[in-house]
Amino acid sequence: TKPVLYVGQGVIASKAFEALEALATKAQIPTCTTLLGLGAFDEHSPLSLHMLGMHGSAYANLAMQNADLVISLGGRFDDRITGRVTEFVPEARRAEREGRGGIIHFDIRPSAMHKVVPTTVPVLGDCNTSLERILPLIETVTPQKRKAWLDQIDQWKSRHPFQFEPSPPGKKLKPQTAIALLNEECEKIGKEKVIITTGVGQHQMWAAQFYRWTKPYTFVTSGGLGTMGYGLPAAIGAKLGAPEKIVVDIDGDGSFSMTGMELGTAAQFKIGVKVLLLNNEFQGMVKQWQDLFYSERHCATKQYNPNFVAFAESWGVKGLRATTEQELRQKMKEFLEYPGPILFEVIVCDLEHVLPMVPSGKALHEMVFVPNQKQEGEVPS
Repeated sequence: TKPVLYVGQGVIASKAFEALEALATKAQIPTCTTLLGLGAFDEHSPLSLHMLGMHGSAYANLAMQNADLVISLGGRFDDRITGRVTEFVPEARRAEREGRGGIIHFDIRPSAMHKVVPTTVPVLGDCNTSLERILPLIETVTPQKRKAWLDQIDQWKSRHPFQFEPSPPGKKLKPQTAIALLNEECEKIGKEKVIITTGVGQHQMWAAQFYRWTKPYTFVTSGGLGTMGYGLPAAIGAKLGAPEKIVVDIDGDGSFSMTGMELGTAAQFKIGVKVLLLNNEFQGMVKQWQDLFYSERHCATKQYNPNFVAFAESWGVKGLRATTEQELRQKMKEFLEYPGPILFEVIVCDLEHVLPMVPSGKALHEMVFVPNQKQEGEVPS
């Protein structure tokens, strides 16, 4: 009665996104994705729970913890998804013991089965092939029949949306503002015409949270290894592979500084990549952990940066900068329409945290919702 689909990159790799949509719609199953699964399921769908996990949506995490049937499609149950494994999906485990639910795991690798989480029913094989064989056997479920579960999820969505407080006039921009505006402009262009890459860190998580993912093969990011500096080289490769697409590297100053010299490659070979650089002058994700878990004792996280616009221009790459929302809006259109390589630096504040957050060692429902909460007070479940 309370199923949820947990979707990983395997769905994209096997081109199973159409079968996934058919399954979710036919059986009215809420669907969440991993970081590398973003784009496999249209996030504008009312059945979408967006991303789950350490920095996923509260409603995805709560749905996973309260579901009596978890269907994993091409996901590997890594630690950023499970939180504390012993308290992962307790209702599904209880349903398994009572013979009315459990965990179904679709994966192509035998080694993935039961590796992290014991599963009730392992389904070995290509995701798309498996789903196409199963779909005719699935009973059609109406939204009315699933009403209690869908209503509960809607309550979680209304209580715990992805949100942020815009900066007051005269203060530095919030980094989420830049990504939300990029999302707004790309909606007008058509998401299928845009590929997003990222570096690794806070900007990567905000991209996952505040850009709405609707199409497969539109997000290129470093998941398992978490390689800082990945964004610009990946964008160059994506633009060479799909020259008709708009390719935007959403990057942070820390990540960009590791491979920023590749602007020279873009300039030399006239590769029209776009870098949206969120500059808070910190290695933000490390600073966030120092803020939350080390009493704001900062060490080796403050960035000593160059003038990024001048750096871009030194390569013959166009450079833009925004320090206010008005400038951001005025220059975003120019940024997206410019035909050659371009860097758009947005000066943002250094106080923001990526929230919600499941701290290391906590269960998936034990989320920090506000800055500096430090796991005090009631945690919803």
